[in-house]
Amino acid sequence: MSNEGYHIRIITHRLFIAYFHAMAVQQTIEWLDHHGIPYSDLCLMKEKDQVGADIYVEDRPDAVQNLRNAGLIAICFANSTNVGIGPPRAANWDEVYTLVHQIRPPNG
Repeated sequence: MSNEGYHIRIITHRLFIAYFHAMAVQQTIEWLDHHGIPYSDLCLMKEKDQVGADIYVEDRPDAVQNLRNAGLIAICFANSTNVGIGPPRAANWDEVYTLVHQIRPPNG
């Protein structure tokens, strides 16, 4: 997707343990690199709706609802904790890819 012009920004709230911030950032970057996940920006923040993304992909049910309640597009990445969250939903990254292209075609 990044090769198609999409700007991928990873947003995670990993800075909730006092005196653990440096380790949390390092672990996050190492995990992303290890799994070959391309991204342009890494935001470590609680208020994800403040980022201003066109489309969010989120798995936490409360975060999905908060984003949607704020009028934002949030694709629910399906897992056992969010079965009650309605569409748009994706069970895997191929489905995320398809949904993103339907919502915002490349360069659209």
